[in-house]
Amino acid sequence: MELRRLAIIGAGPIGIEAALAGRELGYDVRVYERGTVGGNVRRWGHVRLFSAFELNHSERGACLLESEGLELPAPGQYLTGAEHIERYLEPLSRTAALAGRIREHLRVVSVGRDGIGKGDLMGGPRDTHAFRLLLETDAGDEELAEADVVLDCSGTYGNHNWMGNGNVPALGERALEGRIAYELEDVGECDGQSVLVVGDGYSAATILARLTELSPKTVHWIARKRRPLDVIPNDPLPERKRLSVLAGELAKGADPRVRFYAGHTVESVEPEGPRFQVALRSAEMRQHITVDRIYAHVGFHPDNSLYRELQVHECYASTAPMKLAAALLGESSVDCLAQTSKGADVLKNPEPNFFILGSKSYGRGSTFLIRTGLQQIEEVFGLLAGKQRKERAS
Repeated sequence: MELRRLAIIGAGPIGIEAALAGRELGYDVRVYERGTVGGNVRRWGHVRLFSAFELNHSERGACLLESEGLELPAPGQYLTGAEHIERYLEPLSRTAALAGRIREHLRVVSVGRDGIGKGDLMGGPRDTHAFRLLLETDAGDEELAEADVVLDCSGTYGNHNWMGNGNVPALGERALEGRIAYELEDVGECDGQSVLVVGDGYSAATILARLTELSPKTVHWIARKRRPLDVIPNDPLPERKRLSVLAGELAKGADPRVRFYAGHTVESVEPEGPRFQVALRSAEMRQHITVDRIYAHVGFHPDNSLYRELQVHECYASTAPMKLAAALLGESSVDCLAQTSKGADVLKNPEPNFFILGSKSYGRGSTFLIRTGLQQIEEVFGLLAGKQRKERAS
């Protein structure tokens, strides 16, 4: 069966690149983006990427833009998220190859199969039934689309975990969700304020780095781990190294404004006018603090509601596609640069011609690099091409 209609969910760094690759190979491509091109990246656009530009684009995309006379960033330049959108993603989206192919402000609500449900044709020819996509505009209007191949490149950013013990919402957290910053916001003035930072990863370190440049009264830093980020020996990524070193120094008391609570969790949070009263707990003690702001950088998870009507085998721990999740468990290095492609086979799902690419393919994992997503794109299209050659030969 000739696979021609390609639907891509998400117009971020991987979705745009996949659309370009699909067009080059003759697919009828449609990209559905709930916001605008690079929307998730734009939400943390003030933050500088760890990796240089040379690791964050395809040769295909660079050649196309250079052929149109656009001057690209230098290979070794470290861009902010906003700069990456402005200087690369948006120009790509405006090329003739993708003209009219990207529909913004159109959310994919659900993906299924024409005429069959999740439990039908297990191990059978499900790919003889087209994909059906339910789409919704910002105004709430609905429409349907069909496709032969679907790539979910929607990412995980925005689907936050909870800051309570065990990722169960702390008492009162759900009611105050709209007042808590779970994303990498651009911290403004905080003179004389008390601030709570929850988390022990690079996002928390990024906020801490910014806060220490300002004039808060106190920064309460809550980490489940007993020690913050490990410093990777001879780390080739300068920004990652800077944050790792800074986190270690702050945990040891380098800045008297920062109070580090190792091995603590948030038990409850209550409003106290415009402020928050927060109960903290560790194995040894329980205490209360009052703060003006809360930055909860506790990670994100995939939204698997999109494909609940498809046959996708998910990892019980990370919620990532099982084959790739199992391959990633074998990684021994904490350095994301040390990761290598796992091959096309681990990207396959029980659902034929449905692929989860980009950061969403790593589930709750935080070590994904754009470079890995670019490799995934080539592997998936190579897999599809091989499948069609095999079908023609038979």
